[in-house]
Amino acid sequence: MDNSEALRRLAETMAGEICLVENDPGAVMRRWRERFHISQKSLAKYLNFSPSVISDYESGRRKSPRVETIRRFVEGLIEIDASDGGRVAMALEKLIAPEIASDAILDSREFGVPVPSRLLVDYLECKILTHKTLLDRDIYGYTVLDSIKAIVNLTPQQLLRLYGGTTQRGAILTNVTTGRSPMVAIKASQIGTSVAVKPAVVVLQGVKELDPLAIRIADSIHLPLCISGINSAEELVRKIRSFDPQI
Repeated sequence: MDNSEALRRLAETMAGEICLVENDPGAVMRRWRERFHISQKSLAKYLNFSPSVISDYESGRRKSPRVETIRRFVEGLIEIDASDGGRVAMALEKLIAPEIASDAILDSREFGVPVPSRLLVDYLECKILTHKTLLDRDIYGYTVLDSIKAIVNLTPQQLLRLYGGTTQRGAILTNVTTGRSPMVAIKASQIGTSVAVKPAVVVLQGVKELDPLAIRIADSIHLPLCISGINSAEELVRKIRSFDPQI
């Protein structure tokens, strides 16, 4: 899939999510804007809006945005990102890219509201190894990967996109032996990027003997690294699917 097709699919996904949400489309708009690391002020200036317009939509003070407003909003985010190298868009594209569709992805979910990553980490019975204070940051979903199938079935390029592109989400890696391979892949995905596009938190399941290098990598890129005490990948997937961030 060429770059223009990938961007089109991404734009359609973004616009569709905003249009189809039954309640609070402004919260969805805010979620996408924050994923692109773009401020309300910067977006408003680019779109030639008053800054209060973006704020009013995101807070729900304005009614549901018109289709034309959504189109300009989505295009604005993608174009601003493109002017900075398109790093965030490239990371997000992997979530909808058909060539990444694989049985390595065990589960993937978007939350209706932003959730402190600490809640998910606690729910998965985790031991926190690095950057505990960063777990107060919000995430908007998670992706659960079978690390063995990912390594076996995906190309190195796909693997880097999948591991490194889970921006503002939790990356949950199952059937991990030492943690070295996935953390090296995440570190490698940072090379040459002007914006830190990486998971908000990494949870490893199945670790037999954690490689100290995994901890050093997580510490060096300011990434919370956690070890789940759940015994099997199947049990973890069953449990995470019942996670209710609004309780």
